[in-house]
Amino acid sequence: MNYKREVIDLPNGKGEIIRFQMNEQNSLTGQNMRDLGEILKEIKADPTKRGVILGTDNPKFFCNGLDAENLLSTPRNKLIDEVGGIVILFGEMVQFDKPLITEVTGYAMGGGAVITVASDFKYMLDGKCRIGFTEVNVGLPLPASFIDRIKMCVEPRYWAEVCLEGTIYKAPEAKKIGLIDEIASTPEEVRKLSLKKLESLAKVPSSAYRATKNTLNAALLRNLEQYKIDTTKSFEQPGVVENLLEAMTALKEKRRPVFQ
Repeated sequence: MNYKREVIDLPNGKGEIIRFQMNEQNSLTGQNMRDLGEILKEIKADPTKRGVILGTDNPKFFCNGLDAENLLSTPRNKLIDEVGGIVILFGEMVQFDKPLITEVTGYAMGGGAVITVASDFKYMLDGKCRIGFTEVNVGLPLPASFIDRIKMCVEPRYWAEVCLEGTIYKAPEAKKIGLIDEIASTPEEVRKLSLKKLESLAKVPSSAYRATKNTLNAALLRNLEQYKIDTTKSFEQPGVVENLLEAMTALKEKRRPVFQ
């Protein structure tokens, strides 16, 4: 099972804690991204559920991005379905109009950072945790949907280093630039932040929260289909597939990639 679900009591209803347990690095495949999207759709449609916390019990990895083994074993003509799955999952998260909180208690690289920034509130464990949009460093153009979301939370003077350099941040640095809302010194303290916030949000009239969240995300929601089209086009650019496969092979072989 890729996700462990726990129902919790909240003011005026229930909530869920969804723990990632995909594999050793909590890495993403087309299938487990579709699974998470379906879970969010189910909770969105359930009037008794007031919100979600995303986390993990993995002590090192919250979500380490796309799964290298999976990509290397995927036929070339199916790669876009695997890689593009994160754009579709991002869309499902943006369309989830109930409170959505993410706890970064381990590494959150690439897709892990995408899941984090797609959430309403983002808390991070201080210490060995890291977060970064590392897509460009493995040869993937950063999709416009991710960039537009980054611009909603990160201070403008950091946009270039976040998007163009794939800079990896420690918790205090991530909070400084606006990528993370709050940090805590232990996983238990991170959970306290999440529960306190979710309990507070559950007291807000659901219809008001959902309508306001959809208005806040209106530009993203209008452009979801175009984002998918643009991502497919960018994936078809010369060298993108070759560089991605080289990056995944180098990761597997524990060497530096040689890009085109």
